[in-house]
Amino acid sequence: MASIYNQLVEDLEKVASAVEQGYDYMVGAAKQQRDDEMPSPMTDEQDMLFEEDGEDFMEDEFGSPLMGMADNVMSDIMSTQVGPQTPREHIQAFAAAITWEEPFVKCLLAFHVAVVLLAISLSRNGVNMYLRLGFMIVIGAIVRLSEYLNGIGARRWRDFATQNYFDRGGIFMGIMVCAPLLVTCAGMLFSLIREASYLLVDVKKMKLQQKQRAQSRGKKTKQGKGGSSGKKKSSKKE
Repeated sequence: MASIYNQLVEDLEKVASAVEQGYDYMVGAAKQQRDDEMPSPMTDEQDMLFEEDGEDFMEDEFGSPLMGMADNVMSDIMSTQVGPQTPREHIQAFAAAITWEEPFVKCLLAFHVAVVLLAISLSRNGVNMYLRLGFMIVIGAIVRLSEYLNGIGARRWRDFATQNYFDRGGIFMGIMVCAPLLVTCAGMLFSLIREASYLLVDVKKMKLQQKQRAQSRGKKTKQGKGGSSGKKKSSKKE
């Protein structure tokens, strides 16, 4: 597809240059004719020679009269080929462009599975907070270096892949590398936020329980003081 497109572009450039040269040729001839003081009328022989020269010029420039027909046929073929329009079609086209059976893609998928499993194990309660933050920092560093890794892959893709997945836009790197890592990091962040909310609820419960205990202790002390004062009064009356 890319070779056909490049060929069409080259043919269109040839057509444009030929039209420009023909226009310059005709303008120059008209100007020279106006500059002549006594222009001589063109005879039939000169007219025929001019037409033959024009035909030779067009044939030399385009290669063959059949080239225009070929361009029309190719333009008709290209017009009937419509690319993906909907998001589902784009996803299907992207999936079809990847060779899922090659070792590089399998290793990449295995890497993501290992990252997800490690993230799940670190997101459990009781795991050190510094380990979670360190793992998230590693994921962020990989995403930050994705552009640099994409450049290395574009230069060395023949060593580990069957085709060049690393384009300038970084579509493969963004979808197959960065997106799963960012989703994993977002899941860990959500787990931290949920755990922090549970801790806040527990702290509030503990504060309420302490407040209730303090109030119950105050009531008991007041009752104790009231009972002792009553006993003293009764002993004095006796």
